[in-house]
Amino acid sequence: MKLTKEKKDVVLNVYQKWLYSYLNGDVATYDSYFASEYHFIGPTNDEEFLNRKHTTNFFKNTAQQLPGKTELRNDNITVESFGELIFITHVFDAWFLNAKERNFYTRYRFSSILKKNDEDWQFIYQHFSTPDTKGDVITKNQALQETIKKQKNELKSKNRELEIQVALEKVRSSTIAMQHSDELEETSFLLDQQVRALGIKTWGCAFNIYGENESTEWFGNEAGVLHTYKVPHEGVFKDYYQRGQKGESLFVKEFSGEECIAHYEFMSTLPVIGDVLKTLKKTNNGFPTSQIDHVVYFKYGYLLFITRENVPKAHKIFKRFAKVFEQTYTRFLDLKKAEAQTKKAKIEASLEKMRTVALSLTKSEDMLDIAKCLYEQLLELGFNDMRNAIIDIHNDDETFWDYDYSHDMSSAVTLFSFYGDPVIEQQIKKVQSGNDAFFEIELKGEQLKQLIETRLRNGEKDDPRLHEIDHLTYNLYSFGNGAIGISNFGILSDEQKVILKEFRNVFTFAYKRYTDLSQAEAQAREAKIEASLEKVRSVALTMTESTDLLNIAKALYEQLVELGFDDIRNAIIDVNNEDEETFLDYDYSHEMGGTTTLMSYSDDPTLEEQLRVIASTTDGYSESVLEGQQLQDLINMRRKNGEREDPRLLKTDSVSYILYAFGNGAVGISNFGMLSKDQKNILDRFRNVFTFAYQRFKDLQVKEEQSVKLLDEKMRLEETLTNLQQTQAQLIQSEKMASLGELTAGIAHEIQNPLNFVNNFAEVSQELLDEMLEEMANGNMDEVKGIMTDVIQNLEKINHHGKRADGIVKGMLQHSRASGDQKELTDINDLTDEYFRLAYHGLRAKDKTFNANLKTDYDKLINNINIVPQDIGRVVLNLFTNAFYAVSEKSLTLDSEAYKPTVSVSTKKINNEILIVVRDNGNGIAKHILDKIFEPFFTTKPTGKGTGLGLSMSYDIIKAHDGDITVLSEKDEFTEFTIKLPINIDAK
Repeated sequence: MKLTKEKKDVVLNVYQKWLYSYLNGDVATYDSYFASEYHFIGPTNDEEFLNRKHTTNFFKNTAQQLPGKTELRNDNITVESFGELIFITHVFDAWFLNAKERNFYTRYRFSSILKKNDEDWQFIYQHFSTPDTKGDVITKNQALQETIKKQKNELKSKNRELEIQVALEKVRSSTIAMQHSDELEETSFLLDQQVRALGIKTWGCAFNIYGENESTEWFGNEAGVLHTYKVPHEGVFKDYYQRGQKGESLFVKEFSGEECIAHYEFMSTLPVIGDVLKTLKKTNNGFPTSQIDHVVYFKYGYLLFITRENVPKAHKIFKRFAKVFEQTYTRFLDLKKAEAQTKKAKIEASLEKMRTVALSLTKSEDMLDIAKCLYEQLLELGFNDMRNAIIDIHNDDETFWDYDYSHDMSSAVTLFSFYGDPVIEQQIKKVQSGNDAFFEIELKGEQLKQLIETRLRNGEKDDPRLHEIDHLTYNLYSFGNGAIGISNFGILSDEQKVILKEFRNVFTFAYKRYTDLSQAEAQAREAKIEASLEKVRSVALTMTESTDLLNIAKALYEQLVELGFDDIRNAIIDVNNEDEETFLDYDYSHEMGGTTTLMSYSDDPTLEEQLRVIASTTDGYSESVLEGQQLQDLINMRRKNGEREDPRLLKTDSVSYILYAFGNGAVGISNFGMLSKDQKNILDRFRNVFTFAYQRFKDLQVKEEQSVKLLDEKMRLEETLTNLQQTQAQLIQSEKMASLGELTAGIAHEIQNPLNFVNNFAEVSQELLDEMLEEMANGNMDEVKGIMTDVIQNLEKINHHGKRADGIVKGMLQHSRASGDQKELTDINDLTDEYFRLAYHGLRAKDKTFNANLKTDYDKLINNINIVPQDIGRVVLNLFTNAFYAVSEKSLTLDSEAYKPTVSVSTKKINNEILIVVRDNGNGIAKHILDKIFEPFFTTKPTGKGTGLGLSMSYDIIKAHDGDITVLSEKDEFTEFTIKLPINIDAK
């Protein structure tokens, strides 16, 4: 802070007013200029007061000694500025009235430090002292001014001592005025400044505080102050350290030449100061070649004064500064201890606030309050780079709720998946690794961009701060079922991580209490629900006739009210009549009582979607909201059906209907509002109770009728079953024969090729043998040997194609055998390809004009698998035959240029499954019949062209192999069948 003339005048005015009150015994004015932290040291040993109150009390007791008796002569006032503080040094001769004459008493120095509080300057420290003097001589010379010249040398010495004491006093005063430990580094600058002010030419000053293996050092010179840095106990610094341990008070080390350069080279390797020295080297084209270190020891380390020249007269001054600095560092340690205690108390207070909020946790929404408290308390503790506070609660379905809070973005609750974002996946993996796990990651570049995209994709508001930074860190501690922590625009220190962990510990305890309470409440809630279910069950089980349904509706209404369905209008049971056009509506509410109404589905269009579409199911559910015209239509329909007017419907804007089917109708409620997920689950449980009771009621109704018809029906069914079994056996055999016929046609085409080769090579061989006989007759044995070689090769080819034909015949025989349970290690690619070709040539044998594009994509990584090859062969043959049939039929209706029949097959190994996919671009299958495609006797082919058993048998074979077969189709576009077979098949 620069000392302007205006500021100097203001401060001097304050000082003069205070001095006037001091000299005139004005206690009130004297006290008003002191700050609460004021500290006073007087000229005698017992005059030290550590606060304002004790100082004023001392002055009050001695003030009568000064008024009218004191006069200041030969005074000199110096005003200096240090940061936010003002130093005033007032040196003067004190004359006191003795009887009628004033006598010289002594020369005084008042050292004062002032600090501005609000609008006023106040004293925070004063030291009254008397410089060392030769009392008698000075008194005489002061009394007799004529002798001043004779004492010139003595006064010069005195002034020098005064200068030294002023310099020491400024260092001491600065130390005592320290409010925080981080102000210590300014002392190195002040130390160098005051030494140079005494005319000692230093290049810089440092103070070195011992550590176990290294020291901490602060350095300053006229250029400024460096941040603290570490110096290892190595080389010359080890020597300095060891000398201090031996008790030396001063050591002077002279560097010159290469030794000095080597010293600077070593210093350049150290953090902080190394960067400065490298710049110095570059600027000066090299390091200094000489310097002198003056190492002056004190209790905690040493001061280091660096000069270019020898200054032996300054050694005593250096020692005096070391003694003052020992007091300085003691003050520093006291401040550190006090700050640590204050910080600990502040942390405990913040933790207690967090604990109070966390212990009030009763529902999940309260997590936002805890996140807000965490954010605010961490700000209080100096987490100034924090973006937001975070609490993540994991769910059972591999998702988690993310509760965020910051002053900038307020609060947000977002549902995230464990998967889909690599950073989240890392976080979840780390957090779930243990209850004490810590996750820390720094996001930059692409990762930071992905974070922004993930937030927006999950519905979070855009945070403009994320677009203004180049990195962001996440620091999260696990607490067993999630994590708590922060995101930060910077790196947390180790101390901050410890603090964050303490907040985690507080939250963990509170969250455990919350989960215990939630579990207890859930158990109590479940017990209450079970009791209500049991009451409805008891009423339902007493039902003997249809009118009893009103009693059940009443019980349902009353129990739902007990369970907190506060917006319920009425309970409803709707039962379908046999005409399938009407139903009986049983309603109950306390306001309207119980009513039974015959209603028709044609009464209101909403009844179709509300009830009719689900009424015949056992698990159907409908939810609808009526408002506006639909609500008016409901009121009109009630009037039309003779129901009493419900005044509540005339006062509401909307009413919702929630109905659950039970097989022949529905049970549910109408409600003035939407039900929660939990309420819907409860209502569904009541449906289950009612469904069981209603089924019992229906059973009782039909029991007698069933008893009469049971025997006749049994005999009829047995006869029908026998006929069906015979018919089914015939149809299955017919399907097998049809399949065999398709296979045989393909085999006939396939076997023709090797037979043609056999015939051709046999004819060629015969000609070669005739030629060989002629050459033998001519005695040309070399030519005979050549012909024999050709014959042998032809015979090998005849043998090869003969075996090929033999393999085809054996395959046909295997296919014709009844399927057993013999499993074989089979190459699924070879099996599939074999039947693919046979199916194609089978159709070609029937229709020479048919052509199709065949596409294959076999996974070469598939090993042999254990299957019944005849059964799987029959399945794929059936799929191929259907595919070729489909594209053949489509080609008959389209131009050959516009349509290219294509059938493809592919195999793929995925995890522990083998996939076989057969696809064609034929006519496809209509959506409304896809669900029936695997049913026995169902076929999409015209009458006479299919039995409807091919896909049914295929389905059974694949299921027997613990596999699955599915179909995907789009009308007029394609059909695709997918077979999934487990690799370790245990064929049944």
